[in-house]
Amino acid sequence: MGKQEKIRLLYVAHDTGLIGGAERQLLELFRGLNRQEFSPFLVCLEEGGPVAEQAQKLNVPTYSVTRKWRWDLSVIFRLRNFIVSNHIEIVHAYLGLPCFYGVLAAKLARRKAISTIRIAGPRKRIADSSERIAFLLSDRIISNSKAGVDFYFKNFPGRKKTVVIYNGYEMSDFDRRPLKTREELGLPQSGLLIGHVANLTLLKDYPTFLRALAIVFEKHKDCYAVIVGDGQKRQEYESLARDLGIDKKVAFLGKRSDVLDLVQHFDVCVLASHPLYSEGLSNSIAEYMGMGKPVVATDVGGNRELVEHGVTGFLAQAGNPQDLAQKILHLLNHPELRTEMGKKGQEFFRKHLTLDNMITATEKVYRDLLARGKGNA
Repeated sequence: MGKQEKIRLLYVAHDTGLIGGAERQLLELFRGLNRQEFSPFLVCLEEGGPVAEQAQKLNVPTYSVTRKWRWDLSVIFRLRNFIVSNHIEIVHAYLGLPCFYGVLAAKLARRKAISTIRIAGPRKRIADSSERIAFLLSDRIISNSKAGVDFYFKNFPGRKKTVVIYNGYEMSDFDRRPLKTREELGLPQSGLLIGHVANLTLLKDYPTFLRALAIVFEKHKDCYAVIVGDGQKRQEYESLARDLGIDKKVAFLGKRSDVLDLVQHFDVCVLASHPLYSEGLSNSIAEYMGMGKPVVATDVGGNRELVEHGVTGFLAQAGNPQDLAQKILHLLNHPELRTEMGKKGQEFFRKHLTLDNMITATEKVYRDLLARGKGNA
């Protein structure tokens, strides 16, 4: 018998200039995928972004399809031609618009299609409708949280096609000790540090976080806040910090490649998720826990799947700066509790959020899809 051909996979994704949670998990999947069995390709809906750059470093052939406008339906047919000419067997699409284009192209090419759920809240009406079309036509739907499944399929069919696969991380990345000083990292030199890692977009509730900080700084003088991330709302949020009179105590560090080095120095880690847009399974919270840090997160979506209230951190009412501030202050004032919660969170992380777990579960979805197709042939 001849050597068995590798299973050829096409991933369709955004590459808009920022690497968010979904993009980071896609790159982790490339990092761990069994290349003896699977041959991945990536097509991005934008050209020249960091996702493609990082994928190429991981030896994933990468292409782009340019659009004349957002809903350029010719993309579907160009993707369909790519699928056929490259003998793709499964199309795995990430996020709303890539799911819409990727799944329709896969169906036109008569290939298996997988779409993804990364959030657990409403989208703009046209984006929500296009995503639901993709879910309807998909052979499988992978969600990174139970909350995402519950949101999308509470009133619509499709739940039986879904599988929940939590985000995965390489454990060796978290086996580290402080290698850089605060000064080297550009952090405040003294005082307790409150850290928030997330892109500065509408999806994250920075206004509530900043208003909570104003309360915290009034009651706890010896602390500072560090915001790691960038995005189109940065100027607006920096302006809000000035209006609140806290700009001298809040450092906007922008996009950083040394996030885990920074998190090592945080005393309390926060994620304020928008109450309207909610959250799937947050990479930021997972990374906080992986570094053994206590977490304060807003009680929305998949946050409650990670943070066990009172055990690994605290859940605060979404959109409520007073409640968020109270939870942050409680941790700032109780160092032993910070240590204990960080330890419990790290135990959860190492049990449930390994890269091996994510890769094994995802590869099983691929195999099962192809086996089912052959069985029905």
